[in-house]
Amino acid sequence: MITDSEMMLAFERRFLEDGQRGFTILPTAMGRGKSGLKAGDRVHPGASSLFFTVVEDGEIDETLAFLKGIREGARADEVTKIYVTTAEEIR
Repeated sequence: MITDSEMMLAFERRFLEDGQRGFTILPTAMGRGKSGLKAGDRVHPGASSLFFTVVEDGEIDETLAFLKGIREGARADEVTKIYVTTAEEIR
């Protein structure tokens, strides 16, 4: 998931309250998208944050509903993009 850095606290809180799902946050990501450049400086203020959680296939729908509920509650629809991809643990 990618969201505006200011919205990340809402997601982090809910995941901590839930206690069932692990997560990783990269608090500051700089880049350019539809809303323009976010570089965290005076000329291009703001930053994005990346939020990762890894779940089993059978947990995807429930986790997506959970994320979408947080996004809606935080009124972060416009600044939050949720993606699903497959991942394989390499040992």
